[in-house]
Amino acid sequence: MAKPVDFLIGGTAACGAGLFTNPLEVAKTRMQLQGELAARGHYVVHYRNVVHAFYTIGRVDGLLALQKGLVPALWYQFVMNSVRLGLYQRFNDLGMTRDDRGRLSIWRSIPVACICGCLGSATASPFFHGMSS
Repeated sequence: MAKPVDFLIGGTAACGAGLFTNPLEVAKTRMQLQGELAARGHYVVHYRNVVHAFYTIGRVDGLLALQKGLVPALWYQFVMNSVRLGLYQRFNDLGMTRDDRGRLSIWRSIPVACICGCLGSATASPFFHGMSS
């Protein structure tokens, strides 16, 4: 039987990962958006690669800017993965991912995983729109 702690563990683990990967998201987003409002080939390249983006963001905006958008990103990860992993564990406990002999069935696990992933994404969607860099 899935307990609240199962939901909490999934969300907390995702937040731990999000804490370390958020600077990559900030750099990626800034690299994607550079020159977005200028004509093709007529914009200044501020970030040549990820390492240069880290260096430039840290130098110009300060090191804390590499964690910009961290709070909504962690909420997004926590909500999405708590729901996704907690529900999957619940369905697993109910035997919905196992065959008649009690063995894990890929053909039963895939639809359960898809449903749990969709529900997790839908539940966390409002937090995704709050993330920015």
